[in-house]
This record gives sequence, structure tokens and C-alpha cells, in this order.
Amino acid sequence: MGKSSHTTNEEREFLQSFNALFSSDNSDTENATSTQSSLHPAVAVGIGGIFLLNFAFLISLPPVLMRRGAPYLPTFQDKMNKMFHPLRSHLPPQGRAQSKESKKKLVFVDLGSGDGRVVFRAARENLFHKSIGYEINPFLHLFAQTRRLIQAPLYLSATNFVMKDLWKVDLSNADVVAVYGLHPMMTDLGVKLQRELRPGSIVLSNVFIIPGWTPSSKLSQDGMHIYIIPECLRQNNR
Repeated sequence: MGKSSHTTNEEREFLQSFNALFSSDNSDTENATSTQSSLHPAVAVGIGGIFLLNFAFLISLPPVLMRRGAPYLPTFQDKMNKMFHPLRSHLPPQGRAQSKESKKKLVFVDLGSGDGRVVFRAARENLFHKSIGYEINPFLHLFAQTRRLIQAPLYLSATNFVMKDLWKVDLSNADVVAVYGLHPMMTDLGVKLQRELRPGSIVLSNVFIIPGWTPSSKLSQDGMHIYIIPECLRQNNR
């Protein structure tokens, strides 16, 4: 009974993200049509980006059908707050206040980084030495790289985007891994994460749980499941 309710909540959150993506796009498109004769170049670029992201969503579907990935759905601001606010109290800042001896160069990895927004937010948090996004969709990868060069030049040295299948990414050097997967892939992903991540590493799973893992009760928030290795595995084996 409880498991069925939990799955329903996951599906509800996923559908809300899906609807928000397209409802916001539709309103932007309608506004663009009504002011077509006086479009500012920046607005035109924004509208072009919207259509590009919709197209990117469509071509992200084949990995979903093969149960090897998830469709492109952006992580909105409230979810990113639930992702990074708990980390602020758990991780040391990567600023000058740390001595060279005590400073650990933490690495943030986003598996399926889409348009790059989570990677840029990670860089702004000043918690990580490097924030890296892996994305197999060439259009989304290009979009993120363009944003990195044009919109976020301050974060050039702190961010990187790689076009690569998430299943082929080596996670042995990652300290924090974020993922917005779908239920059918989460069991296999959990096996990969357990095999490759070091003790003390943190996994941030948006919406969907990792079967067999126990999220941190202190760090997790509604719809954002935060796991600490190896505690998340030990608690389940008790």
C-alpha cells in the first residue's frame, strides 16, 4: 500500500514537471506571436531556444524507450533549492577561507545535464572546485555549451560539459552526483553508483528513489532524495 502511494507521488511530480515545461513554452509562444512585429533580438533568441528545447525533448525519447535514460525535463528553481540548501550545511565552501592544506577540491557531476542549469547553479554555490554535466543529447549539449560561453563566462573555469552516455561516465572522482532519472533505470543506476562512488559521496535524486537505498532523513526534502554513501546502504541492510 505504502509503496503504491510512493510511486504515485513520483509519477505526479514527474507529470507536473512535464506540464510546466510545455505550458510555459506555450505562453511564451503566444506572447511572441502577438508582438511579432517588435521583437527584440534577445527575445527572438529566447524563443528560438524554447523551440530547440522542445525538439531536444523529442529526440531524448529513444533512450527512454530503451530504459537507459530519461527525457529532457528541466529542474526548476524550487527543486534546485531543495537540492543545494541542505548541501550548504553539509559541505565546506570552496572559498579562500580554507587553507591550502584543509581545502578539498570537490567535484559535482550532473548525469543528464540537459540545458546546464543545475551545473551553473552548482558553480554559483561555491561548494565545488569543478561542476561537470554529462549529456548524450547533442542539441542539449550544444545549448549548454553556448550558455556557458555567452551567459556564464564567469564560470568557465568552474564548469565543463561533456557529450557522453551516463552509463559510460567514470564516477570514481565525483563527490556529489545529481540525477533526474526514471523509475525503470534507477535500480541499474544504483548498482553503478554503489560500484564507483567513494565513501562520503552524495547522490541527489530528483523525484525518483533509488530502490534498496535509504535517503538521509536530515538532508532529504519533499521530492528530493539525498543519499550519503555508505550510510544509505548500511541502513537498508539492518
